[in-house]
Formats: sequence, C-alpha cells, structure tokens
Amino acid sequence: MVRFIDALLLWVICLGLYLHDNLNGVDLCIMLLAFSLMCFLLNYKKRWVHISIGIACLIAAVLIPQSTVFLPLFVYSFFYYDHFVLVGISFVLTVQYFYIEGGHYWLIPVLVLLAIHLAWHLRKREEAAKALLELRDADVEKELTLKQTNQKLLESQNTEIYTATLKERNRIAREIHDNVGHSLSSSILQVGAMIAICKDGQMKALLETLKATLDKAMNNIRSSVHDLHDESIDLETALMDMINDFSFCHAELHCNASKHIDKNVKYCFIAVVKEALHNVTKHSDASKVAITVKEHPGFYQLLIEDNGTIGSKKNLDKKDTGIGLTNMQDRVDAVHGILNISHDKGFRIFISVPKETA
Repeated sequence: MVRFIDALLLWVICLGLYLHDNLNGVDLCIMLLAFSLMCFLLNYKKRWVHISIGIACLIAAVLIPQSTVFLPLFVYSFFYYDHFVLVGISFVLTVQYFYIEGGHYWLIPVLVLLAIHLAWHLRKREEAAKALLELRDADVEKELTLKQTNQKLLESQNTEIYTATLKERNRIAREIHDNVGHSLSSSILQVGAMIAICKDGQMKALLETLKATLDKAMNNIRSSVHDLHDESIDLETALMDMINDFSFCHAELHCNASKHIDKNVKYCFIAVVKEALHNVTKHSDASKVAITVKEHPGFYQLLIEDNGTIGSKKNLDKKDTGIGLTNMQDRVDAVHGILNISHDKGFRIFISVPKETA
C-alpha cells in the first residue's frame, strides 16, 4: 500500500510537469502508458521484467524526449529492486533534458532524488518489519523449546520420584517381612507350644484367643506386604529383565505407557510375555521378537510378534500346545480383555484391555 501511494504521488507530480496547452494523442498515450507501467511494476516482481521495461523506458526517453518527465516514476522501482545502473542513466537523462529544455524542468532531477529517497525509506521500513517478524519467530521458537525442556525435566523428575517410591516400598516390604513377620511367626509358634502344654482350661482359652489375634495380625501383614510388592512392580522394567534374560534370538521392547498401570494388568502382561517367549524358544525358528506395550485413553494394548515360520500354525491349536495359550486366554479374560492370535508372516499375539474394567 505504501509503494502504491508513493508511486501515485510521483505520477501526479510528473503529470503536472507534463501537462501543457497543446496536448495531442501521443501525449495522452505517454501519460496512460506511464500509469499502466507503474501499476504493472508495483505488482510484478520478476527481475528480468523490470530490467526489460527499464531499458525500454530509457530508449523511449531518448527517442521521445518529452517522456523523460515520467522517468522519476520508474526510478522509484529501479532503486527499490537494486537496478542502480538504470537509476544512474535515468538521472543523467533527466539532467540532460533540463539542460536542453530549461524552465521548470529542473524539478525532474529533483523528483529523481525524491523517488530514490522514498524507495530507500520503504526498503528500510520493510527490512525493519522483517527483522521484527524474525525476532518474534525466534522468541516463539525459544519459548516452545523452553516448554519442551521443562516438560522433559518434569517427566524426568516424575520418573526419579516414582523409582525412589518403588525402592522405598520394596524396602518397607522387606523390613516388615523380615522383622515383624518373623517375630510374629515366632510368637505364634511359642503360643502354640504353650497351648499344647497348658493344663489350666481358663488359661488355655486365653492363649487360644491370643493365638487367633496373632494369626489375624500375621495375615494382615502378609496382605500388606503383598500389596506393597504388587504396587512396586514396574511393568517396563520387568519386561526388560525378561528380554535381557532371553537368549534364543534378538528381542526388543517398545513401551509407551504410564507407570501407574493396574497391578492386575501388569501381572497379565508379564505372564503373557513370559509364556510367549517360552513358546518362541520351544516351537519357533524366529530370529526376531518384538514386544510393544501402548496406553491409549481408554485401553491398554500388548503386541508380541515374531518372524518365525516353524510351528506357527500348530501353536494356534490349544489342544496341541497344552495349557500355554489357555493360560493366556484365562489371564486376559480375568481383566476383561480381548486376545487375538494370528500367524500371518510370523506368529502374532494381540491383547487389548479396557481401562475401566482393568
């Protein structure tokens, strides 16, 4: 918009210098052609087109001297697009035209200088606007990078906290099992011995009540220890340990699930993977096994696939393979999941477990 306003201003001034009493058809054509070329140059940016039009304008200024009046209009575009040779030739022609015609035509070289100033000022404005946009884009990029870095730090901190929590749960479970559990077991045995040798009926009843209380406490401790241990199991770590111990062929794990998975789903996936790796060793000629665990908003997925060919079809028949696949199905049914087994291009086990029933 600024370019059009500057060019229109220059055209009006040039038109004022060009108008005279004896206008003819050639004069009208020159005025209209100058305006048309001005609009074309403002909207068409190919370099060779500007150079071609510039050369044509300079030739016209030599052949038709009165058209020199409109050269400042084209100097604006020449300077804006760095055609400095054309700018220099145009300035020389306007000075020569003033030298020949005299009068008020001294304004034409001045208009050339004004056109150069306007074009230079416009370029500076556009460069400043471009620099501002680049600075804004850089700030946005830095802000996004900072957010991603902060997110990674938070995830790393959460992982460290979760790992520390698991270790502490395991330690507490061991302490309870080794100390309190052994002490209660010893006390139960001692009370049982006392009941066996006690002759006093009233005292024996009291001892039996005490033994019942100790038995209940022991059962509660066992349940608590088991719950602590169940919650402390990390699915990805457990699967990675199995893969590290698996030497039959290359195995890899891709786990994209949160740490807080229901313990029943953990045990189901661990048991299925263990049985699947055992079947690969026993029945398959696979050279690669891939295990994938994914968590979606509404369900968990487990995919175990290998590239084996021997025994794949046989493994689909539960009667031929014993209780292995039957146990898989039972474990998946226990968490209300879906088990799908196929042997296209290898052996493939796919399990989907909904979260709300996991």
